[in-house]
Amino acid sequence: MQINGLLKYFLFLRSHWNLRLALFTIVHEIKGENKYGINTLGVNDLKNTIVKGDHKKHAYIYQPASYFLLQKSFNFLSDHFNKEGFVDFGCGKGRALAVAAFYGFKKITGVDFSEDFCLAATQNNHIVKEHFPETRFQIHCMDATDYLIQRDDTVFFFFNPFDDVVMLKVAKNILASQKEFPREIVIVYFNPLFLEIFLAAGFEEVYSFCKLEYLEVSILVKPSEI
Repeated sequence: MQINGLLKYFLFLRSHWNLRLALFTIVHEIKGENKYGINTLGVNDLKNTIVKGDHKKHAYIYQPASYFLLQKSFNFLSDHFNKEGFVDFGCGKGRALAVAAFYGFKKITGVDFSEDFCLAATQNNHIVKEHFPETRFQIHCMDATDYLIQRDDTVFFFFNPFDDVVMLKVAKNILASQKEFPREIVIVYFNPLFLEIFLAAGFEEVYSFCKLEYLEVSILVKPSEI
């Protein structure tokens, strides 16, 4: 693990939020990177990042999802839902994908519009696959709105990757897929700024958790209409 990377991330968290959150996050960063054996540290404002599609202006900075919050969320998923297809929109370097594998998901898909992030996610997936050789990993380097949702994609993860313009389009794609292939759909949404999009579409919030004000998750479900 890169000490320099940890220090930079700590300073970023301290300057943008507060000392308590920075310390809490860094402790879990160290534990998480060691536990899963991957390298997903770093923050990227995307200014110099080459991306696929026309929605760069609608994207937010790359920041890895909290290991603490990921494990909290996957514990809930494991207790209440089948472990079918997992999709991370804005997968970055693949942290959530790795954790999903450790929690038993067998078909794991990452979607990101940055080739650099997709390469990093692929490298991390290779590491995780050594522990779970039967797990199917797929990385799609494309705009989130262009991803063709599969009939066995059931759990969709978002760490506030883009604004409401793109989120609305992705939500419509998810709903269209559910209509074509009826099944229960689960949304795991970190820092859920646009929660109303899913609530208005008929999703029900079944779990919510917030720690230190900024570490927040909402899990929503929309049952099959059949």
